[in-house]
Amino acid sequence: MFRSLIIFIGLSLSLVACSSPKAINHVSWRYGTGSNIDITSNTRTEFFRDGRLVYSDQGSGGGAGGLLSDRISGQRYYWAGGGGFPTNGVPVPDKALIEMVSFHDRKRYRIKVNLPANLAQQITTVYHVEGRDDRRNRIYFGLAPGGYYEVVLMGWEHGASPDILLTRGIAEEVTDNWYDKKFPIGVSQYTVTLEEFDKKYGALFKQYPVPQGMAWAPIMDDYRAKQPRTDQHPIQ
Repeated sequence: MFRSLIIFIGLSLSLVACSSPKAINHVSWRYGTGSNIDITSNTRTEFFRDGRLVYSDQGSGGGAGGLLSDRISGQRYYWAGGGGFPTNGVPVPDKALIEMVSFHDRKRYRIKVNLPANLAQQITTVYHVEGRDDRRNRIYFGLAPGGYYEVVLMGWEHGASPDILLTRGIAEEVTDNWYDKKFPIGVSQYTVTLEEFDKKYGALFKQYPVPQGMAWAPIMDDYRAKQPRTDQHPIQ
C-alpha cells in the first residue's frame, strides 16, 4: 500500500508539472503578418512575457497574398500574407509590438497590444480535423487600410477553424522613424516601390475604393463567421 501511495504521488506531481504555467508557456507557436487588401511590409517585431523582451526581429513577411488585383475588383477581403521568423523555444507572449508599412496608406503603423492571459491554453488545445490533429498556434497580425488591425489565432497545418479574434483596434501612426525621414516610405526601402504599387493597383483602388478604419470590423467579423467550423472535436 505504501508503494502504491508513492507511485500515486509521483504521477500526481508529474501531471502538475506538465500542466504548470511554466511548461505551458513554452509550447511551440509562430507568428505572421499581412493584410486583407494591401501590400504591407513588417519592419519590427517584439514579443514580451512578464515585462521582459523574449523575442525581437527586424521584420519578416507581410504582403497580402496572391491574386490581389482580382481580390480588389471582386471586393473579397480576407487576411493573408507572409510568415514570421521561427520562434522555437520562445515563451508564449503576453504583449506584442509590431510595426508595418502600408503601401495603400503610405504610412508606417505600430500595433501595440496585450495578449489574452489564457493564450497558452488556447494554443495548446488540440483539435481532430479530418483524421489529423491541429492546433491554433499562429498569432497573426493583420493591417487594413486606415490603420485597422486585428490579432487573430489561426490554425496552421490541417485547418483548425474558424480563426479566433484576440484583439483589434486602430494602429498608431509612426512619425518619428529616422529612416523614413532619410528615405521616404516606399521609395527605396522595400522590394516593391510606391511607383510600382500605384502602377499595378492604383486604378483598381480608385474604381473599387476600400473601407477605412473601424468600418472594417463588421466586414472581417462576417469573413470569420463564414469560415468552416472544424473545431468540433477537441482532444482533452
